[in-house]
Order: sequence, then structure tokens, then C-alpha cells
Amino acid sequence: MAGLFGTLGTANKGMNAQQKALETTSHNISNANTPGFSRQRVNLQADLPYTMTGIGQIGTGVKVSSITRIVDDFVIKNIRNETSALHQYEVKSDILGQLEGIFNEGDDVKGLSYDLSVYFDSWTKLANNPEFDNAKSILSENGSTLTDNINHMAIQIDDLKNNTLSTLEKSVLDVNGKLTELQDINSQIYKLQNDGVYPNDLLDRRDSLLKDIAGFSKVDASFDQYGRVSVKMDGQDILTPNSLSTISVVVGHDKDGNALVSHGGNSLVNRETVDQKDLKVGQLMISNDKQNEKDYQTLDVISGSSKGHQDALTELDQRLEELNQFAFGLASSVNMIHSDNGKSIDFFDLGSDKNYARNLKVSDEIKKDPKKINAAQNIDNHEVGDGSRALAISRLKDITFNYPITKADLDAAYDENKMTFKAVDGGLTFLGSFVDIVTKNGISKQQADNKMMAQDYIVNQLEVKNSSISGVNINEEVSGVIRYQRAFQANAKVISVISEMLDTLINRTGV
Repeated sequence: MAGLFGTLGTANKGMNAQQKALETTSHNISNANTPGFSRQRVNLQADLPYTMTGIGQIGTGVKVSSITRIVDDFVIKNIRNETSALHQYEVKSDILGQLEGIFNEGDDVKGLSYDLSVYFDSWTKLANNPEFDNAKSILSENGSTLTDNINHMAIQIDDLKNNTLSTLEKSVLDVNGKLTELQDINSQIYKLQNDGVYPNDLLDRRDSLLKDIAGFSKVDASFDQYGRVSVKMDGQDILTPNSLSTISVVVGHDKDGNALVSHGGNSLVNRETVDQKDLKVGQLMISNDKQNEKDYQTLDVISGSSKGHQDALTELDQRLEELNQFAFGLASSVNMIHSDNGKSIDFFDLGSDKNYARNLKVSDEIKKDPKKINAAQNIDNHEVGDGSRALAISRLKDITFNYPITKADLDAAYDENKMTFKAVDGGLTFLGSFVDIVTKNGISKQQADNKMMAQDYIVNQLEVKNSSISGVNINEEVSGVIRYQRAFQANAKVISVISEMLDTLINRTGV
């Protein structure tokens, strides 16, 4: 439109555009400390001009072409991937650190190594004083202290396993909730995009949820033309614009060995039985809940907190099995010498199942009457002052065995006449086998710590880069406020001038 009214419209457009820019800048400043927020920018564009014959085109002002968020999708993708690896090692390091505390070994700590040394020293003292009932009572007490420590250690490892599995189950429940929220956001994004609206804040929330989900497991995310995200794990569809699968976790086995699945990670509902016996506790599963019968498929993750929990569960199982082997080897070898290969009572009781470390104790018969401890070579008619059997047991601390120790190995290595076992070259003593358990955990913990620190550095560098791109710079935004304010005032001045001109034209020219 030509003339003063056209100029008036141009100034009005300018005021509206600057107002939108101020609103966006205010939004940026308000969210300067909001996690996951990406700064937004108003893109201004010259409005369509009109053509005046003989003169050319005359501008008609400005318009807001779009309001976009400033992001680098490549950096965001890298943050998701590296965060996934970081969470894996963080979880593993934390759990193995707790296991390190259970073993309770150190220079200034009297742990199981100390109790084992005291126990064998008690046999040496009994060998020197075989007729002293007090020496036998002390030996019984030291044996009970040793077994109590082993029992407590096994119980604590079992508790740590249960807590780890419970935490994994809660993580599964949490990630299913985030996937459901992401599905809802997909629907909202689709509706707004169809209406011609660019949903900046929803896209920020979408990316934040993707980062959280990536912390649980590495994800492959793809986006359609509307901005809706599809998520894959282990090459399998978890979320698409038209479907959502549920992640579940194996939490145990029934009496027949079938897997018990916590559907969706919800511990408040009954476990579902899956007719698969080779599934390990902690294995993730996916299913489509739209089907009448849930068709569970295994989901093998390669990183994320879920992988960290799985790795930790494997380590805990291995350390507990090694502790069971240690308890079995110690008790069986002592019993073989003490009972004269089954002719008398055992010193230790291993229980009726294979949870040797949890069940190990000094036999009730010896606890009630420590005088029944065999110190002499001749059990039925021992000679006064003969402590050779007690001495033979004390020397067990220096004999090396191959692990795991089996009953057949002990039978083959035992010399009944000498009351000793044939040492294995390159084998481990009982103390050495326990130190080996502690050392293996320490090495795994150190490896997890090193990888965690490396990943933490990478993630921090990526976050800094992302912040430099998408973060809100208060100084820059305040400068924008001043700039838009000046432009708004200038456009208002133009309107004021046009108003005076119209007043002159209408009221003072007699028109």
C-alpha cells in the first residue's frame, strides 16, 4: 500500500517484529539455567514489496519468518553416545567399589586374611600344646570367627546382587516411562508441525528424553520430516511413530529353571514365566503389549547403565563362586586331615547345598565340646604330647592347589600316611586364592574407574561445545534486548511522525 498509510503499516510491522524478538530474548534469559534448553532466535525477513510503475519496488517492512532453536545435531548425537558409555562405567565402578568394601582388605584392616592367619596359627599352638584344653577352645573360637567372616561376606555379596538387580529393575521401569512420554511428545510435535508451528520447546524436551534413555542403553535415533523420533536398541525397534515396545528384565528362575520376567520393570505385578532356561538374571527383554500373548525377545545392550548393572552382576557372581570354591577347598582339606579321611568327625560343616561360603561353620559337635578336636596322628589312641595332626593342618596354609578345587582333586593329592597334600606347581595357597579374589575385583574396579574418567572428560568437552552453541549467553541476550528496544522505539517514532503528518493532512489542509 502506497502513501502514509502504507508507511504506517510498515512501522507497525516493525514494532510487531521487534516485540516478537523481545519475547524470544526474554524466554532465553528466563531459561538461562534450565537443563536441556536450547537458545532460540527470531529470524527476520523483509516482507514482500510492491511495485510502482516507473519507479520500481518499494519495501513494505519486515516479517518474522521463523523462530528456531540453535543446535548442532551432530554434537547432540555424540553426547548421547558418550553419555551411554559414561553411565555404564559409573554404575560398574560404584558397585565394584561396594564389593571392595565387603572384602574389607587393607594395610590397616584386620579382614579375612588376618582371620585365616590367626586360625592356622591356632593349629600351630595346639600342635605345641596338644594336651591343653584351652588351646582347643581358642582354636574352636578362632575357627568360628573365620567362618562368621566368610558367612557375612557371602551374605553381603548376595545382598549387593539383589540391590543391583532391584536398581536395574527400577531403571527399566523409569526408561519405559520416558519412552511413553517420548511417544506422547511425538504426537504433539506432529500436530503442531501440521499446523505450521515449529515446536522448539518440545524438541528440547525430546532431546533431553533421548539423552536420559541413552544413559540407560545406547540408542540409534532417527527423525522423520515432522521431527518425530524413532528409537532402536540392539537393532530392534523400541519406538516408532506408530508403535511402542515394552522393555522388561529377567529377575530370577522358577523351580523348573524357566525365566521369571519383571514386565516393564514393575515390581508390584506378578512375574511372568518365559519358557527359556538359558536366560541370565539381568537379561533385558522386549515385547509388544498390543498382542494378547507377549512375545518376549532378548535385548542385548552394549553400553549404558543397564550394561553396567549386567557387568556388575556377572562380576558379583564370579567373585561369589570363587569365594565358595575357597570355602570348599579350605573346609574339605582341613576335614580330610582332621577326620583321618572320614574315619572321625569333621572340623567344618559345609551345609547341604553348594552355597559353601554362606553355610560354612565349625561343626556343632566340636563347638559343644572342643576336646573332640583331633591333634594326634592316632585318633583312637593318641600319644601324650603328640600334636602331629594339628601340625599337619597348620602346614596347609603353605600348600598350593589348583582352583577350583574338587573332591576328586583332594582325594588324588592326599597322602594319608604323611597327612598332607601334594603341592601343585604354580598353584595358590588359601591365602593366595583369597587375595586373588580381592585382586581381580580391584583390577576390574580400576579399569572401570579409568574408563569412567576418560568418558567423563569426553562428555564434559562435548557439553562445553554444546553449551557454546546452544547455551544462553546473558551478555549477548541483554545486548539483543537493547537492540530490539531501540528498534521498537524507532518504529514507534515513525508512527508518531506519520500520525502528525496525517493530522496535518486531514485537519490543516481543509481536506
